[in-house]
Amino acid sequence: MYLISEIIVYLINMSKKNKRKTIFLILFSFGLFVSSTNIGTPFINADFSVPIAYLTFKTSGGGVRPDYGFHISHDLSKIGIQVTVKVEEWSVFVGTLLLTHDFDLVVVGLSGGGSSPDMRSVYTADGSLNIFQLDYNLPYYNESEYLQNLGVTLIEPSERRPIYYEWQELMMDKIIPLMPLYAPKSYVGTWANTEEYNVSWGIVDSLPYMYYDGYHEGQVSLDEFNMADANWRDLNPLIHDDTSSAFIWSLMAEPILQFSPYLVPSSSGLVHDWEMINATHYKFFLRDNLFWNPSYNVTVRTAISPPLETITDGELMVGLKGEYSNGTNQQVTAKDAVFTFLAWNNPIVSNSTIYHNWISDIYIDPLNELAFHIHVDEDYSTPEEEIYSDFWHRMSFEILPEFFLNSTDSTITYTAGGVRCIGLYPEIVATDTWKSFSISAFGCGKYLLDYFIHDSKTVLTNSPYWMNIGAKDGSIQYLNISTINVHAIPDASLELSEFKAGILDWTGLTIFPTERKLLQEDPRFDVQSFITASFSFMGFNLKRSFIGGSNNFIYLTEEGKEEYTRGLAVRKAIIHAIDREKMNQEEHGGEYFNCHSVVYPFTSYYYYDGFQYEYNQTKSLEWLAAAGYYEFPTPTPTITETPTPTIPTSTIPLSTFSIITSIIFLPLLYYYRKSKKT
Repeated sequence: MYLISEIIVYLINMSKKNKRKTIFLILFSFGLFVSSTNIGTPFINADFSVPIAYLTFKTSGGGVRPDYGFHISHDLSKIGIQVTVKVEEWSVFVGTLLLTHDFDLVVVGLSGGGSSPDMRSVYTADGSLNIFQLDYNLPYYNESEYLQNLGVTLIEPSERRPIYYEWQELMMDKIIPLMPLYAPKSYVGTWANTEEYNVSWGIVDSLPYMYYDGYHEGQVSLDEFNMADANWRDLNPLIHDDTSSAFIWSLMAEPILQFSPYLVPSSSGLVHDWEMINATHYKFFLRDNLFWNPSYNVTVRTAISPPLETITDGELMVGLKGEYSNGTNQQVTAKDAVFTFLAWNNPIVSNSTIYHNWISDIYIDPLNELAFHIHVDEDYSTPEEEIYSDFWHRMSFEILPEFFLNSTDSTITYTAGGVRCIGLYPEIVATDTWKSFSISAFGCGKYLLDYFIHDSKTVLTNSPYWMNIGAKDGSIQYLNISTINVHAIPDASLELSEFKAGILDWTGLTIFPTERKLLQEDPRFDVQSFITASFSFMGFNLKRSFIGGSNNFIYLTEEGKEEYTRGLAVRKAIIHAIDREKMNQEEHGGEYFNCHSVVYPFTSYYYYDGFQYEYNQTKSLEWLAAAGYYEFPTPTPTITETPTPTIPTSTIPLSTFSIITSIIFLPLLYYYRKSKKT
């Protein structure tokens, strides 16, 4: 305004000298002023005194999700969207998600999955977790469902991945049911002298590569690895239901098919090769010259017992078939693999039959005792065999000794998938053999159970019978760490204290963020993290007006955006307007993983982050303008050193134009007339 007043004064003075020139300058200056009003912040209801939309945000109480809501409400207010945050008790919130759909925006998380990119239960119209109200009429939905259905028919991971990449880009660009938020991380700590430990592969698969580079404080041996856990309960994997038992068993066993942290099958395990006969029939080949570890009975052993190798064959545990293993007499063959899968899917011995009910038939190859066949069927309740591509990670269960756990009983039972079994009968779990295996188990893995003291520790020693093949790369490896001591310390704070004192070599740190950050700054320690199998997101109710509803079927007319609808434009605008990185920083110290897709980041091989929405208010306003909710100014004209006097167009509203005209012209008209009289 100061510049305007200066121009007016100058023109008044000029009018006294040269009237014609003054009139010309008045017109030119007015045109310049009008065009200059296009420079700077666009005229888009700048104070947002009247919101363009009112949305309801819902989430459950507890944790940081209500705080997410207030962050989101604040950011969206900057683009004229007023958000009301409502927090519901969990049971009510579940009904909101799945029954009433009484929300516009919702923050929720998914967990417990991630082993497969197949998420049809969430992202299809008939999915049980379709909280977004996806339906067949939604533009691009049918293409999405087609790609998802195609993905589960492709068996080889390398063929599936590009399909899921294409699907994820379609979801994030042309459907947008959600705005991805975060995946939490878990943290573990080791002493810095521990070499070759990789948190992604875990302790068991890292052990063949691990060694110590010198001693750390409190360490007394370079041959031992010390860690803590709760007391284990049952070492039989068919029966146990706790992670402590599962960990001890995994040290003694080997998976039938090795599965990498990137969720792809590997040839570095017991199965070294496989062949696809057809889309539902596969043949697997086990390594030769692999043997079961000795069937030691360790129930009466203590810290002062003689070494395991001094135990004679006559002291070994004998199985239901009257056989035992001394480390060289019982070869690992296809009958063990077949028995393992049959047992896991047989309800009379297994607590978890759901993992293998896709097996419609399984048998040993008639010409090769190291090969077995599996017929897969996604839905065993129908007569036709249906393609099921997600069986790979179910092949990674540890192999069981058939010669020890199976019987000669002629009883015929059936798996949950309808496959015939011989030898398993209802009373078998109560036999002395099965009971002894629960507390004195053996496998064909890296370590042997030596002894255990309840509420004190479990000790395992390296097996001289192990196959010496590393899971990471299939290379020949030897165990540098000969003894594993798992201390029974159920209290996490005490475990951390023992770790810092040097008594333990490894500990979990996730629940101790303050201590963990101190350890990260301490060169004596090494802290690693991994993304957990969960992620959170802000979901859109696609049936609600403004963000969806009829806006889902009105296509944009702006050049370059004709493939998008008003609903998509609004959802894109909302995502661009929310500063997710700032929210992560303020709520999680910036330590959560920023997600950019509709699948778990944990599903790393299939996770696609090539289509991202950065925080950008300009882009947000551009999409709102394309949807017709804002009006952008015309581009500012370029002014040269010798401008040609013109009257440029303006996007100033008529009322504003009238005021400006009055301010400039009425004083000038007055002085012009006065000059005519003098």
